[in-house]
Formats: sequence, C-alpha cells, structure tokens
Amino acid sequence: MKVSTRLGRAALAVGLLLALGGCGTPYKGIGLGGGYQDSIGPGHLERVDFSGNGYSDPGKMKVFALYRAAETAQARKKEFFVMYDSLLSAARNQPAEMPRVGTIGGFPWAFAFVRFSNQNVPGANNTAEILKLYADAVKSPVPTQK
Repeated sequence: MKVSTRLGRAALAVGLLLALGGCGTPYKGIGLGGGYQDSIGPGHLERVDFSGNGYSDPGKMKVFALYRAAETAQARKKEFFVMYDSLLSAARNQPAEMPRVGTIGGFPWAFAFVRFSNQNVPGANNTAEILKLYADAVKSPVPTQK
C-alpha cells in the first residue's frame, strides 16, 4: 500500500510539473522562462523586450512587448509613444505598427525601440488606448493580437 501511495504522489507531482511547464510565458518581469525587460538608449530611445519560453506564441510576445511599451510611456507620463523595429528605422524615422518578433535559441522574442512624446506625432500610438485595448489580452491566460 505504501508503494502505491508513493507512486500515486510521484505521478501527481510529475503531472503538475508538466502542466505548469507546458504553459506559455505570462505577462511579467524577466525571470526564468521569459518576461519583459527595458533598457535605456541609445540616445532618446528606450528598448522594450519580451521573451517567451518554448510554449509561448510569438503573437503573444508581440502584444506583450507593445503593452509594455505603453506601460513604460504611462510611467513616464507620456501620452504617446512611437515604436521602431530597428535602429535603422529609428534613424530614418520609419515607425513600426508592432514590435519585431523573432527567435533566440528557438524561443520567441519581441522587441522595439521606443520614443516617448506628449505630442501626437506621425506613427505615434496613444498610450491610454493601447493600455485599454490590450488590458484583457495581457491578463488573459490565452492572449491574442487583436
């Protein structure tokens, strides 16, 4: 009886680990399994990254990076932000609608260079609108790009 109880507990523990491990990266700060990370520069730009784990949907990473850019703009009390998918695009002032998505080591990763503004310049995203539009997607266990 003791052996079957131990096996049952072991099977339950393995099942829980597999269930938890099989989840995509939730919206959170960087840690084991991914998350967002911000960095300053170059110049007047900031960089927003969101990395996922092997179960993460690249589309979710894109939405999470966009949402993080809006959160950062709000924290800086900026009504608008412009995203660029590369430094070359920023130098040419060619805004991107969404962050760039790729993979690092087979894991999805989204990033953008961001410029914050209190003026609605060409290509700018409205901070409050982005936060409202994607709030449910970021809190949802299965967010998708709208």
